[in-house]
Amino acid sequence: MYLIKSFLAGLVAVSLCNAQSVNISGMVKDTGGTAISGASVKLELGGQTATTGSDGRFNLSGPSEIKLQMNKTLPQSFTAVIKDNFLVVNLGSRSIVEISSYTILGKTISVVRRTMHAGVNSVALSPKGTGCFFYCVKTGNNKVMIKNISIRETSGQSIASMHGSSCTLAKRAKVAVAINDVIAVTKTGYLNYRTAIYNSDTSGIDITMIVTTDTVKDADGNTYHALRIGNQVWTVENLRVTKYNDGAAIPNITKNATWDSCLYTKVDAYCYYNNTTNGDSIEKYGALYNWHAVATNKLAPMGWHVPSDAEWNTLQTYLITNGANWDGTTTGNKIAKSMATKTDWNTYTGTGSIGKDLTINNRSGFSALPAGNRFSGTFFDQGNFGGWWGATETDASTAWDRSLYYGYDYLRKTNDVKRYGLSVRLVKDN
Repeated sequence: MYLIKSFLAGLVAVSLCNAQSVNISGMVKDTGGTAISGASVKLELGGQTATTGSDGRFNLSGPSEIKLQMNKTLPQSFTAVIKDNFLVVNLGSRSIVEISSYTILGKTISVVRRTMHAGVNSVALSPKGTGCFFYCVKTGNNKVMIKNISIRETSGQSIASMHGSSCTLAKRAKVAVAINDVIAVTKTGYLNYRTAIYNSDTSGIDITMIVTTDTVKDADGNTYHALRIGNQVWTVENLRVTKYNDGAAIPNITKNATWDSCLYTKVDAYCYYNNTTNGDSIEKYGALYNWHAVATNKLAPMGWHVPSDAEWNTLQTYLITNGANWDGTTTGNKIAKSMATKTDWNTYTGTGSIGKDLTINNRSGFSALPAGNRFSGTFFDQGNFGGWWGATETDASTAWDRSLYYGYDYLRKTNDVKRYGLSVRLVKDN
């Protein structure tokens, strides 16, 4: 019976008491620190929108049905979740953790601070009776609010009472909860900007937008932003064209066996990850192409081309020598974080890896997304991996490509079989 009631409590927590007030504010500026006015700012899931004023500032506010993120991984490898009447905290390193509990009206019930070791730590929750309660778990500059609904009193170790919580709630409308949303900022002449937001009540967000160098339109009429990196101009979105520049259709192969046979048939092809038909996903991640499609030399519109292996090397060298390594060095290949987007990559604890603190990613503006890949007809690793073809083959069966992986800190060079399904970026002709 206890297990049944615990399960029901979990269901109630999802369906009740989840109407929250969003209050997110900040400033949008360019790389020189000048405020950008007239930029459109949107919370993608919550739906709130705003336009920056003459001072570049914005505010996203209003009621929203926010999905509780009980298992959301926060920056710095910090997670907190309530499970079976225990607060479970997972840390990437030994840290001082502060746990505060509140009533739904914002009244402090208890506060405790304790040093926790790296890994999983469990704290028994004290009985509080029936009702809706909130827990603020804070370590360093990161904090998360977790909502918990109790349908009966349960036993457990009491949390010692202390004073001085930095998460004090004044009233119900100010209750902040953990969310998993994205702030998207757009303005003509600038690269689209997206960053994750983990708290429904966040202020002082600084958003820096990069000026675009160019745009390019493919044979389907899709427009892509482009950015100058050194002496090269690269598109910063994955290609999603379905026709060659002569108007001929690229074969769309959905069947696994047919895609796999392309190694022998040398049929050029494209697909979408998991054969999705979702327009937003297609626009975001682009298409996956086998190398036979690249070899036609007809993917790119006039004035652009798929980069050669030498051009990928030029990009890598420029980023390294101009301080794009995560540790600030100018030797060695540690440029993955500077190339990867601030969103959509899975988290990882390794120092310098893409997945460790996504908020400091994408200094170069390359905006690499983990679009995944297709091998032997099977789709793999969306969220973990992004890979892009080069135009240079290595032998009859393989060609050079570049890839990023969420647990690595470098841009990887490999020669893969030509039936592999990878993303494509373009470089402007000299």
